[in-house]
Amino acid sequence: MLMNNNCDWSEVNDFANLYLQQEKWLEAITAYYRVIELNPSFFWSHHNLGDVLMKLERWDEAAVRYSSAIELDPKFFWSHHNLGDVLMKLERWDEAAVRYSSAIELDPNFFWSHHNLGDVLMKLARWDEAIAAYFNAIQLDANAALINQKLGMAFFKRGNLTESIQYYRQVIRHSEPDSTYNRLKECSALLRRIGNNLAQEHQILGAIVVYYMLLEIEPDHLAILPSLEKLLQKHNQLEQNIVAFQQQMQNNPGRLSYYQSNIHTDETNINDKSNKEKFLFTSDRQIDPYELQSLFEAVGWHRRPLDKVQKALTRSFLVVAIWEISNSPHQLIGFARVVSDSVFDAIIWDMMIHPDFQGRGLGKKSIEYLVTKLRAEGIQNIILFASPSVADFYHSLGFISEPNNLKLMLWSA
Repeated sequence: MLMNNNCDWSEVNDFANLYLQQEKWLEAITAYYRVIELNPSFFWSHHNLGDVLMKLERWDEAAVRYSSAIELDPKFFWSHHNLGDVLMKLERWDEAAVRYSSAIELDPNFFWSHHNLGDVLMKLARWDEAIAAYFNAIQLDANAALINQKLGMAFFKRGNLTESIQYYRQVIRHSEPDSTYNRLKECSALLRRIGNNLAQEHQILGAIVVYYMLLEIEPDHLAILPSLEKLLQKHNQLEQNIVAFQQQMQNNPGRLSYYQSNIHTDETNINDKSNKEKFLFTSDRQIDPYELQSLFEAVGWHRRPLDKVQKALTRSFLVVAIWEISNSPHQLIGFARVVSDSVFDAIIWDMMIHPDFQGRGLGKKSIEYLVTKLRAEGIQNIILFASPSVADFYHSLGFISEPNNLKLMLWSA
């Protein structure tokens, strides 16, 4: 299309729309900018140009276009919602929250506005508002794959179980008409389903709070009490484990501990003093690559080039090695390592225990050690990959499964 100064803006806009339909993005951009030049007050050229720029991930330009569209027509839902999406990409969290809130005012029935608002509020550490947003999203689509896990994570980030229970019992008791929590109050079956889903996803803290909310609505609903009691016991045990490990780290800085192995798969022999095995847990990464290669082979993993093994050790953020030290020479019988950006995210790799030493609690102690160290660094997003055969083991340590049947596990406890 050739455009000159005598072109009618509406004709140029027709060409721009045609390019948009044909997904000729660069031609559409040129045409829409020409429409804006000829008629800057035409709303659709700004909004549609924002759509095209968003397709091409030109986030800053898209934000400008959607903002211009909102100035021309502040009542168009999609301009607000799409601008929220763009601002999320730009990590402008406060502005994104405003846009999604405006979109919800215009159309309160669009699932993704509530869902995305919850994500933004999580970034802003506004936990109660994020919880409300996720509750709203669930009321619109209770089957959305990730929403229950995100709600559970929001409760976990909020922390302090006792205070959360008290707060949300009050919220559900004194809910305002037509509010998020009044709608939940009027549909206790949905709230019960949410609690069950959270429990199934191993979101312990969130499930406990939701069950207490349900009891506030239905005090005689005794069927959930056994499940609630089990969740409370599990939560208390996890808290005790964390406290114990933090104390152990304070007492043994730089190393986890010497560990007297009187732990067996047969719990009746736990106090068997005849077992003299000793294990040393250490975060020292000065490990002979040949020894690590031998451990790989013992657990049935493929051999790796030794130079790359050494490089992986050197570049890891954190390692834990387990040595059997009852005999000489000491034997490397367990290992795991972490890669991380040192701020937000960490991934646990190469978790393994020698087959001759499995079933003694060594893997559990290794994971608890790594998680505690990462939490001490302020890192909360902890990921690992696990096959279905060991998923329950990681669930018991506070990880949750990725809902799309992948091997990804997300730490949540």
